Amino acid sequence: MRVTEKPRFTILIFGLSLLMIAGLSVCILMVVFMSVDGVTLDKGMVLFLGILITAFSLKAIIKNNRSYSQQRAEEVKNGDEEVVAKWEIDSEQWSRFYKAKYEDNIRNATGFGWAAAALMGLVSGFSLWNRLELIEVIVCIILVSGISFLVGKYVAILKARTDLNRQSQIQVAEIHFAKSSIIYNSKLILVNEFGYRPKQITIQEQFNMNVMVFTIESGIGHRKSSKSYTIPIPSGKTEEANKLVSYYSQIA
Repeated sequence: MRVTEKPRFTILIFGLSLLMIAGLSVCILMVVFMSVDGVTLDKGMVLFLGILITAFSLKAIIKNNRSYSQQRAEEVKNGDEEVVAKWEIDSEQWSRFYKAKYEDNIRNATGFGWAAAALMGLVSGFSLWNRLELIEVIVCIILVSGISFLVGKYVAILKARTDLNRQSQIQVAEIHFAKSSIIYNSKLILVNEFGYRPKQITIQEQFNMNVMVFTIESGIGHRKSSKSYTIPIPSGKTEEANKLVSYYSQIA
């Protein structure tokens, strides 16, 4: 990745993020104003404009992120960035891994359903508290929570099935461990760049095999989030996996 492209990409994503936040803020304010003062044509037009701004900026962020990730992945594969190690996972182990992971995701889908039910139940209860009788509020909360549970659960199931279909198309999985990134089946995982750092790297036993679990922390200041990635360790790569854990732990 050429040096001048990284700051350009960062500035672009930062600007688009600010634009998306502005669009979302307009949408939220218009919904609040309309709930208090009633729906009018001008408020509706401003709300529509906020939706357009949010959708445009979100689409642009996704498009630019995808393009940047693909370019970085190709550069690592072509040797433009130093590679610490390269793994190939045969089809038999990869099949066992993604099928076991799919089953685990299906078991966790109920938890997503309960989380959606709790969140939407609180939101509906708060918004209807002063508008309806107590019994009506309770009925609405139960109804909204029930629908939200089903939606949350089956969205999680749909995502798990989508991941299963995508991963099942991979015959031999490839992982490139570079100094500042990991390319996991052509997916870019930033490890050591501005706003990204490894938080925890461990070797665990999951899905009846040894795996490396990377937890990457992203964000600046108090606005931080973490995401975990699970990488199966190929046969005969245990010693190299331990060296990688030590290497990335020094960065952390």
